Amino acid sequence: MNNLDLRDYINELYDLYGQLLTKKQQDIIEKYYFYNLSLKEISEELNISRTAVLDSLRHACDNLIYYEEKIKLFAKIKNIESMDIPQEYLDKVMKELK
Repeated sequence: MNNLDLRDYINELYDLYGQLLTKKQQDIIEKYYFYNLSLKEISEELNISRTAVLDSLRHACDNLIYYEEKIKLFAKIKNIESMDIPQEYLDKVMKELK
């Protein structure tokens, strides 16, 4: 998996499981992946070491991947998307779920 694929994958997993992370992990993931801040910029903004940012980022990503391995929500969504289901039906189901 190249860096762009990994970035996209983490973003997808964050959308699904981000609320399961600590607030600090959420903040660091958002700053790094959404706002494209460097580790140094994040460390300066949060007043923690660059190593602490990297460690927190790794733990957060590991947690997201762990949740997907156990729950498999992303895989299920991709499986549904690959099926030939009429869009009108999917829209109806999504409306009912909301």
